[in-house]
Amino acid sequence: MAILMADVSSWQPESDSWFRKLADVGVKAVVVKLTEGTTYRNPKAAAQLAAGRRMGMQVHGYHYAHYHNSADAVAEGRFFGTTAKALGLSTESVMAADVEDPGLSGELTGLTNVFLQTVKAIGYPHTDLYTMASWLTTRRFDRVALIPKNLWLASYGVNQPGVDNVGTWQFTNNFQGLGVDMSYDFFGHYTTRLTGTLNDGVARVPTIRFHTVQPGESWWAIAHQYGHDMDKLAALNGKTILSVIHPGDQLRVN
Repeated sequence: MAILMADVSSWQPESDSWFRKLADVGVKAVVVKLTEGTTYRNPKAAAQLAAGRRMGMQVHGYHYAHYHNSADAVAEGRFFGTTAKALGLSTESVMAADVEDPGLSGELTGLTNVFLQTVKAIGYPHTDLYTMASWLTTRRFDRVALIPKNLWLASYGVNQPGVDNVGTWQFTNNFQGLGVDMSYDFFGHYTTRLTGTLNDGVARVPTIRFHTVQPGESWWAIAHQYGHDMDKLAALNGKTILSVIHPGDQLRVN
């Protein structure tokens, strides 16, 4: 089973009661929006990080990018990193660049690397890129040249991320009616305490297996084929056993 990770910003509450709801549905980590551009700081960030810690979650930070050139990328990286330090974010936390703004231009792979190198120089060695899966498939990023190897991609309304060997998949923007973006953290980049063995400079490419649904197959038949409980198989794919599956659907099976 992939472990759940939530993405929160100033749109979400900072109360213990709300974070307890996340913990109760199995969320093991939370990534909090800290900054945007070079001037915006999430006013709830400190409280949200603290609430996540109190609920036993691992806590991380992300920055919404606006950079158009290397000078912008350095300035935003410094702003993000120094804000994280001021908030007391552990150097074991993941620092993610959220690169999705429609107004972005320039060579995004290089600019994102400059941004993340700046963050690393401030003392945060564990980084990641958040973006839409379509920005990988349309080659707005060069995956091989990117510093982060985990990759946190958003792709909704589908049975799989749409990009092979993705580390973290944001599959919904309203998990169980809680008004929060939710992701599966396949390889534990956010939900397992990082050590030097999971350094960003080392490409980790575990194999994710999918099953193509055949005519007449059911949740029970597919689960039995792979030695799973059918409820767990359905949950792994963000569904329940009441969800209808069709021939040709791709179901994740590990």
